[in-house]
Parts: sequence; C-alpha cells; structure tokens
Amino acid sequence: MDPFEDTLRRLRETFHAGHTRPAEFRAAQLRGLGRFLQDNKQLLYDALAQDLHKSAFESEVSEVAISQGEVTLALRNLRAWMKDEHVPKNLATQLDSAFIRKEPFGLVLIIAPWNYPLNLTLVPLVGALAAGNCVVLKPSEISKSIEKVLAEELPRYLDQSCFAVVLGGPQETGQLLEHRFDYIFFTGSPRVGKIVMTAAAKHLTPQRLPPPSWGFPLPVSASYRSCPQL
Repeated sequence: MDPFEDTLRRLRETFHAGHTRPAEFRAAQLRGLGRFLQDNKQLLYDALAQDLHKSAFESEVSEVAISQGEVTLALRNLRAWMKDEHVPKNLATQLDSAFIRKEPFGLVLIIAPWNYPLNLTLVPLVGALAAGNCVVLKPSEISKSIEKVLAEELPRYLDQSCFAVVLGGPQETGQLLEHRFDYIFFTGSPRVGKIVMTAAAKHLTPQRLPPPSWGFPLPVSASYRSCPQL
C-alpha cells in the first residue's frame, strides 16, 4: 500500500478547490509559520544543539533569524508580488489587455538537507506558501531532532489541508519521488540531486536544485510561475 497516496490526494484536492489562492489565506499561513518560530525558539535551539552542536547564538543567526526574516519579507511584499504585471502591447494586441499573471504551481515538494536543517527547510517553505502552493515537506532524517520538531510542532501552525510533513530515509524518499509533483525544491548532494532530477523528468516536473557549491536558501520568487495573459 502506498503510504503517501491519501496525503497527496488531499493536498491536490485543496489546491484544485482554490483554497490557497486568496492573499488572506497565504498571509495566514505565513503568520502561522512566524508564530512557530517564535513559540518554539528554545526547542529549536535545543534541537540544533543536539543535531549539529550549534550554540544558541549560531542557531539564531544562521537558522532562526534568516527564516523569520523571509517570513517578514513575504508578508510585507505579498500583495505586490501577486499583482498582475502589465506589459507593452504590439500592433496585434492594441485592443487587448496584455499582462503577466503569476500563478502557483500546485503541489510542491521540499526536500531539505541536514547541514542547515531549519533554514534550508523553512526558506523554501515561505516561498511556496506565499505563492499559493500546497506543500509536502521532507526534512532530513539525519538531523533527527529538528526532523522531530518539524513533524510534531509545525503542522499545528499551518492549515493541514494544504501542508504535510513526511518522514523517512532514502527508501521513503524514493517512494515519494515516484509521485508527480508540480515543483520540487531540493538542496543536497549532486548524487541525490541526480536521483531527484531523474524522478522529476518522468513527469516533466520543474525543479530547483542549487549547484554543488551552493548551500544558500532559495528565493521566494522560485515558487511562482509567470503565465502571460492576453
């Protein structure tokens, strides 16, 4: 029996029903993510210390503050990002309205690494939620303490009809990648990146994979696709 089928079906139904599209819904999810960071700060510090021996200061600077900053940035600019972008018209479109409308992709998969297990999980999540997507979050099984916090605490702050955390190692991730997603965020090794790209290619799924030397978060704009509208 497929352990992910019911969850993915539920998320797709939510997206196709249009629940994630309104700005108010997106903002509510972002505010929930911000509350998660504030309410569980000490828990996150403790988990990062257990997984990576990070001090509270290092955890704040390299993980929590960066994630909170992305939430703040997204909330401040959300409506501006959602606005249609008007474009010049040519002779054939003089009587039309020509603009680019930014549409969410749909069901997004985020596969996070172990080395910055909060930062490189939540920063892509901010972009995915701000863009109106439903999200499956796969934390690294190597950073077990952060994985546990994300699995047990984060869903309490987000609408579970459009968000899910899945756990497991390489075998479970392989099973997950057999499903079609509309966008995949991945940060990790070139070896695993090739596996992700191969799985995505079967469904023509766009993906965002950093080059091997890049360990920085993905920009929030990566969660949108631009669709010209005439």
